[in-house]
Amino acid sequence: MNTTGLDLLNWALGPGFQIATAIFVLGVIMRLLEILLLGRKKDLAPAKGNATTQGLKTILSRSIPTIEQVKEAPVVNIGGYVFHIGFFITILFLAPHIKLFEDAFNISWPALSTDSVEIAAVLTIVALIALLISRLLDPVRRMLSNFGDYLIYILCLLPLVTGLMATYRFGGDYNMMLAYHILSVEALMIAFPFTKLMHAFTFAISRYYNGAVQSHKGARS
Repeated sequence: MNTTGLDLLNWALGPGFQIATAIFVLGVIMRLLEILLLGRKKDLAPAKGNATTQGLKTILSRSIPTIEQVKEAPVVNIGGYVFHIGFFITILFLAPHIKLFEDAFNISWPALSTDSVEIAAVLTIVALIALLISRLLDPVRRMLSNFGDYLIYILCLLPLVTGLMATYRFGGDYNMMLAYHILSVEALMIAFPFTKLMHAFTFAISRYYNGAVQSHKGARS
C-alpha cells in the first residue's frame, strides 16, 4: 500500500477540508457583508413602479437568454448553461459527495445514478473547454481577460478531471488520485470568495438591485 497517498488523503479529508471550509465560509460572509453594508443613498423621488416585483422579475429575465443572444453567441450562452447545470449536478448529486455533506453537516438528499453524474461531468468539461476556446478566439474578450479569469477555468476543470480519473483508476494509486481530487476541490473552495466565482452568491443580489432601481425610475431593466 502506498502510505504517502493514504497520508495525503487523510490530511485532505481532515485538516485540509477544515481549513478550506473555514476560508470559504468566512470569505463568503465577508464579501456579502461588504456588499450589503455599502448601502446607497435614499432615492427621494416618488417611485414610478413596484421595486420588489421588478427586482424579482429581473433576476428571472437576466437568467434566461433571448433567442437573439443565443444566435449571436451560442457557445457562451449554451456552453454557459451546460457548465453551470452540469457542475451543480456533479457536486450535489453524486452519492459519495452527498455522504460527505451528511458526515460534515448532517444533511442528505437523494442521489442520481453514477452514470448520470459522470455524463454530466463529461459534458461540463466539454462546455468549459469550449468556453475557454471561445474566449481565446474572441479578441475583445481575450483583451479584457486577466489571470483570474483563466485561473477559474483551471480551478473548475481540475475537480472534474481528477474525479473521473479517480473513479476509473487512471493515474496510478487510487488513494493518491482521490487525494488530488479532494485537494483540487479545496483549492476551488479557498479561491471561491476572492474570484468571480463569488457571482454564484451575488448574481441574485445585483440583478434584484438593478431591477428595483430601474423600476423606481419607471424604466424597464
